[in-house]
Amino acid sequence: MEFKTIFRSIVSLRIECGATQQRTAQKENILLKLLCFRINSPLPRKIEMNRYLPHLLRSNSVFKNFLLASTVSMLGSNVFDVAIPVYVAAKTGSVYALAAATVALHLPFFLMAPITGYLVDNFNKRKIMLYSDLGQVVCLFLFIPYDFMRVQALWPLLLTVFVAKTLMILFETVATFQLIPALVSKRELSQANAWFLSSQRLIQILGPLVAGILMASVGITSCIVFNIVSFSATLYFVLKMRNLNALLGEERPSNHWRTVTLGDIASNFTGSFKFIWSSSIFKPFVVMMFLWNFSSINPNHPTITHYFMILRGFGAQEFTHVLTLIGTMGIIGFVMSGKVYQRFGFFRSFVGGTLWMAVFSVSSLIFFKNPVALALGVSLSKIGSSLLSMGTFYLRQTHIPRAQMGGINACLRMLFMSATPISCFIQPVLVEYLGSFWSFFFGFLCLGGTAYLAIKVARAYQQDVVETTASKSKAAA
Repeated sequence: MEFKTIFRSIVSLRIECGATQQRTAQKENILLKLLCFRINSPLPRKIEMNRYLPHLLRSNSVFKNFLLASTVSMLGSNVFDVAIPVYVAAKTGSVYALAAATVALHLPFFLMAPITGYLVDNFNKRKIMLYSDLGQVVCLFLFIPYDFMRVQALWPLLLTVFVAKTLMILFETVATFQLIPALVSKRELSQANAWFLSSQRLIQILGPLVAGILMASVGITSCIVFNIVSFSATLYFVLKMRNLNALLGEERPSNHWRTVTLGDIASNFTGSFKFIWSSSIFKPFVVMMFLWNFSSINPNHPTITHYFMILRGFGAQEFTHVLTLIGTMGIIGFVMSGKVYQRFGFFRSFVGGTLWMAVFSVSSLIFFKNPVALALGVSLSKIGSSLLSMGTFYLRQTHIPRAQMGGINACLRMLFMSATPISCFIQPVLVEYLGSFWSFFFGFLCLGGTAYLAIKVARAYQQDVVETTASKSKAAA
């Protein structure tokens, strides 16, 4: 007997028994599901839609909401990060001004690390996330009159960028290294990280594209407004999550202001530094990350921006197409990274990704006179960069005590992110006196050193796994 005939017969029987129309409709839906399950028939489209979502997003609505909110907010922030250097380059035409803007975007990771790490470890996490978002919105509103009045001085823009990025670091430290592990079980942490990192890679594709369209059509103000609106997503999530502190292990967070002293900040930072210095993994890890960030072959660094926009005459929209290509290769690398790490293990995946990145960066030297070929080569190197990023993210989430997560990660960032502002001061000098080619060569040497240190980090990780397994076996015996 056909499925429709069975279903209509059951419904008619229920109506004849005196069921009301409302109860009949409810039972029809239940019977439909049961019959579809029993005879292996496809469910209607409305019921089938949930099956396309992975188990983590179906079963954990809180993490799903966080992922959506953070993705929207990160898109706005990425548009902002792309637009500022492009705006400064178009406004001044100076590689030194471009370097100053890049420094303002990255200096907070270094200069403000002791303060942000202490605040994250010792204060109400929900309030930190809420106030940091509100503070960024205030900073962004200050950009609108700056652009409208066509202010020539660059320092107000750089100062506002510095404050906004400091507040962003506060939010990001809580969200990335404390909130995600709190929202999911340990068994699902790797899957949650994969979703979070894939959304970041997707933003690296969409962000430059959106920034280029907005900059070309309206100007910097449209990028600022876009970023302001994007904060509504994370603000709504934080306001809605009243039990956020409980999830993060703060059952009774203090509502009173705590006095922050330089001694407390110094003590927190010193403890974090000692942990890093005594760790066989994180000691070479810091140097490796320093050289990686020190390299001039990075998107939004002065060498890349100067080469395409000033030396080769690319417009804002054309340059963002280059950044979009780089981001696309990055997300391809990330999609591959899960299977690569699963099939080849941590050592070969981590080291292999770093070597891939270093080898393809040679294209910047071989195809220096061809901007299209150079852009393609740098983009292909991002596949290896994504493999390296996945490994570094895993190490920082799983090999740091949760109670010190904010301070140690802030200290790590301070040590290796200090490379970016230093490099941004060196790159204009190389470009000005030696030429862009030698600035690219400088970046290649840094990536070669990164690959060498990646081998040391991977070996230390392997040794740590062996020792941990042996100690567990001994304790069990």
